[in-house]
Amino acid sequence: MFHIQAKQHENPPSFLTVKIAPIDKIPKSSWVRDYGVDTLAPRASTDLHFHDCDEWWIIADGIARVFNSEGEIQVGPGDMVYTPIGESHKIEAVTMVKIVWFEGPLKGQRRKGHLHS
Repeated sequence: MFHIQAKQHENPPSFLTVKIAPIDKIPKSSWVRDYGVDTLAPRASTDLHFHDCDEWWIIADGIARVFNSEGEIQVGPGDMVYTPIGESHKIEAVTMVKIVWFEGPLKGQRRKGHLHS
């Protein structure tokens, strides 16, 4: 069994209260390629962006609104959001919200991070 250690970033992006990321390499045999635990303050939001991978979020605590090409939904504790590769999306905290996110393998152009049109 593999154990991946995590650490808190020293300089998280301005929209995040906390971001946790792995300090160990994820095994190549793992389907998950990256993960994190992010906390957004009320009214904070990410930029509208997309990824070169599939992404899943589990709302651990709080209420948020998720925006994509199909519109807007409200999510809360226990909800999971799936955004396939290339789908533009944004999350906005209604209350303090904690999100656990996972990314699959990079595909297409294999660019990492938030991408913009």
